[in-house]
Amino acid sequence: YDVGDDLPRSEALPLGTLTYTQTCTWITDQQIEDWLGFTSVSVADAAFLVQCAAAANAFCYRRRQEAGYVDSLTTSPSGDVTLGTIMYGGALYRQRSSVNEFASFTEMGTATPTGLSAIMKQLLGIPRPAAA
Repeated sequence: YDVGDDLPRSEALPLGTLTYTQTCTWITDQQIEDWLGFTSVSVADAAFLVQCAAAANAFCYRRRQEAGYVDSLTTSPSGDVTLGTIMYGGALYRQRSSVNEFASFTEMGTATPTGLSAIMKQLLGIPRPAAA
């Protein structure tokens, strides 16, 4: 720990490992499947939807935590946050087998990758920090 305002960069000692073990369960794979508007037909699709739901829960919870929100791990703080998390999980599913954007027909062109869309950020309340 360094005290002061203007300090030279130095190595952090002692070295350590950061472990993050919180598990968020705001949404389920079924909610993503409903939002996408299809029924998974294979075991691999179902397993991937479960993985997308887990990743969306973890990512959206962590991003809100980084913005200063204090949320429950088991209950979404609001409907808009739930929808944003479902949308993010759906986006993860739709990017399956794609390098940087949604899969598309070549004749239709492709969208420019923009990362987390503005509407998802709006629904999740990020990057707007929580007021103390």
